[in-house]
Amino acid sequence: MYEYFKNLLKQNSCSSIGVCSIHPSVSALYEILLNEIRETSFYIVKLKEFNLINKKAMEKLIEGLSIFLINTSFNKIKYLKLVKNLNSLKKEIKEKYIEYCNIYNLPCEMITSSVDIKENTTISDLIENSQIFISNKQKNDNKNKLYMFDLIAFFAKLSAINVLKIKKLNNCTSEKIEKFNYEIIRFFSLTNGYSIRDEKIKRRILEFSAVALEIKKELQLCLEEKYGKKEATTVCENIYKGFGILVSGSDLDELENVLNTIEKIELDSEIKEKINVYTNQALINAHLYPFFKENKYLKGHIGTDNPEYDFSIFKGSILLSQNFVQKIDNLYRGEIFSNKIISFERVSDINNNDYSPLVLSALKEENRTFEKKEPHKIEYDSEKLKKDFIEYNDDEIAVIIGEINKKQTFKDGDKIINLQYPFDELFNFIDILKEKQIKITLLFTECNLLNLEVVLLLLNKEIEIYLASCSNLLINPHVIQALKNEFKINVIE
Repeated sequence: MYEYFKNLLKQNSCSSIGVCSIHPSVSALYEILLNEIRETSFYIVKLKEFNLINKKAMEKLIEGLSIFLINTSFNKIKYLKLVKNLNSLKKEIKEKYIEYCNIYNLPCEMITSSVDIKENTTISDLIENSQIFISNKQKNDNKNKLYMFDLIAFFAKLSAINVLKIKKLNNCTSEKIEKFNYEIIRFFSLTNGYSIRDEKIKRRILEFSAVALEIKKELQLCLEEKYGKKEATTVCENIYKGFGILVSGSDLDELENVLNTIEKIELDSEIKEKINVYTNQALINAHLYPFFKENKYLKGHIGTDNPEYDFSIFKGSILLSQNFVQKIDNLYRGEIFSNKIISFERVSDINNNDYSPLVLSALKEENRTFEKKEPHKIEYDSEKLKKDFIEYNDDEIAVIIGEINKKQTFKDGDKIINLQYPFDELFNFIDILKEKQIKITLLFTECNLLNLEVVLLLLNKEIEIYLASCSNLLINPHVIQALKNEFKINVIE
């Protein structure tokens, strides 16, 4: 099976400039950020033993966990402010824990802070201090444990992003958010314990897989309640005459805010009619929802798998949404806006969710040519797929997730279902097949954040999974190693 799938896939290549790793100084600062969250998580969990929950503290940790730091061009001032705030929060939570230990005359379990952060600490200080911290971490003889800790951090971050998306949608109740926040923090807190047995760590990862799936399903429910049920669509990839706005990332609420801003902003009607909004990267998903399909300003989806190239040739203004995760160090352009917690240098921040500067900026440059391209069809018939899975009675099935030309790849009689994009019903379909004791094999034709998240959500389903080779650009190779070593995920090299 390995060799069979291997022949279907091309090797992933590093994007644009061929850099597949994170700069050492960025990696060091990233570890500092994670360490402040890690140590604070320890005391949050300890306070829970006294039935004390600090909702605001947990929200701050979840916000910090949602950050992916991979670009050297990030805003250093914002980073330093966030790290110092997290350090202050850690001291506050730690003092509260000590106070309650004394009240109940119980011994306190403490951890030694790895990095000393003061009010006058600079970025250079943090980089210098982090070298000792990272060196001590790497000296740990149990490599499998380190790999699993990195997997936990990655898994917790993806789940934190989903919780923040649920919170931002506003149409969903917040009853479950507190529970989700604590479960993520409790899970991430495991990375403090080098004395924890490997078997327990693996068991907790499998347990969290079910929690993370519950979070994902809640997010999908909230999205459908707000934007309608997803359906098959044809995505236009034309570039129209007029003023362009490109929205990149994965945050549907920000795309909605941009469209609403255009509707409400005071502009001549003829000017408004010439504003064209396009999605980029993971936001192609927006075109499956009726809410976005019906919007007159959203014209389609443009771009490649290389955002640096897309941005460099796009005429208009560009929005990097909060959960945009791409490496764009070589990008120099003045019309890019960002709503990220730690934004990039050389881009303009979106303040107080005011997207009007983005819209007005687009009016500075008009595209005067029309470029026609072939439309992109996305199949999405959940009822038909459900019927297919229910009626499926053979002993085994392969589900291909990604774009593969079945006519060229598979011979007649191969028991294959091809899904262009992972989606929420996939988990229900898998349960249907498992109940019928059908052997399931999944192949992900591309290794990206979305596909890796689906793999992690399926860890406790005990199915055979093949994953395309992953670039080190976004994915820590330790995460992939843990998936291979501990969870028998087949990575096609």
